[in-house]
This record gives sequence, structure tokens and C-alpha cells, in this order.
Amino acid sequence: MIVPRFTQDRCVILSDGGVESLLACAMASEQQQISGNERSVLLPGWWEGTQEIDLMISAVDPAVVRHAGVYGLEVFPQHAVFPPERVETDLQSESQSNIGPIQSQILLEAALIAMRSGIRRVVWPVRVIRPETTSVMVGFVDQIAIAVDRAVLASRLASLDADQSTAVDVVIETPFVDLSNEQMWDLAGDMALPIETCWWHDGRTLPNGQERYAYWSRLSMRSQTQIEAKNRSGNLV
Repeated sequence: MIVPRFTQDRCVILSDGGVESLLACAMASEQQQISGNERSVLLPGWWEGTQEIDLMISAVDPAVVRHAGVYGLEVFPQHAVFPPERVETDLQSESQSNIGPIQSQILLEAALIAMRSGIRRVVWPVRVIRPETTSVMVGFVDQIAIAVDRAVLASRLASLDADQSTAVDVVIETPFVDLSNEQMWDLAGDMALPIETCWWHDGRTLPNGQERYAYWSRLSMRSQTQIEAKNRSGNLV
């Protein structure tokens, strides 16, 4: 099983309330216990296409709070990085030419929030392949490169405004960007992620909500089947 590298420092986790964000919370909590660092902080946001940004916010915000509660993390009380309403028409298209500039704006804002809070790491748990797609990873090489470049350039731009007296700059990391759906399934199962806390569990009527719910619910069924099979095997010994 591939285990992505995750920062050992206190970090800001840009969270959309999905499974990838939940995995970032689990790994941040694990690193926190090992290092004894202060708790990492969740920053609610959304960086995919959607036709109903207001409805998405109403589903994502509670999910972010739930994730923080499960793993003993914090949530920024006054900050979020959702796209402004005026760009909602751009978000209705899945075209990278429409979503890309919005993602850049969100990443820059997240980096500035982290830097002003004295935190040097931002985790963007983006994954270029979506759960509902059946495409293979080889077709996403260019998108992976673009996402990584976007994170690097946004962090560099934010760092231009770093306070020189404290030398606090910021780095945006993308630890899950190239993970396949199968790898995410394995990680979610092995780390026993409480996927019922994700945004789509209470928002199945939202865009992509039903697809995400159906996809990730199969993970719970598969995990239960594996547990039952293991128990039967143990009883036969």
C-alpha cells in the first residue's frame, strides 16, 4: 500500500469536507501525537465545479466541524475560502480554464491566512481523479502537474508578502494529488476513516452528492465483508 508523505509540522488543512480532507485530518492528528506539536487548523473551502455554491457551503461547513471534532483539530472561526457568488457561472463548467483561476485565488487566500497565523504549511488535499470517474490515472498526468505547479506558485506569491522580521513564509503541499481511486479506498479502509462524517452524507441531493455517497458507501460494505471473511477464517482455524 502506498502511504503518502505528510508534513510533520503544524499545518492549515484546506478542507472541503470530503474523504481526501478527512484523510488529511487523520494524518495530521497522527503526526501531532508523534511530534507533540500544536493542533493543525482546518480552513473550509471548495475548489471543484458546482451549480449551487451556497448549498455546498451549507453541507461543507458542518462536515469540516465534524472532522475537526473526530481528530482533535481546530477550525478557523472567521475564515473560509469558498468561491465568491459572482463566479458561480464559471463553476458550472468542469473546464480547467474556468476552475483553474478560481483555484489559484483560493490557494493564494489560504496561504495568506496561514502565513498571518504564523503557520508555514498548507495542505491542499486535491486529487485530480474523481471517485465517480472510471478513467485510468495515466490520462491525468498533465492535470497532476498543473495542480502541483499551481500550489507551488501560489505559495511563492503569498511568500512575497511574508514578514521579514519573522521570516514566516508558506508552502502549499499536495500529498494526495496523484492517488488513484483504488489507493484512496485502501487508505480509507486501513485508517478506518469515518466517511459518514463527510459532506455528501447529509447532502446527497446536492450536485455530485448522490454519486459520492454511492461510491464511498461501497467502501463501508467492502470493509464489513472483509471483516466477516476474516472472522470466518479465524473460526475455521
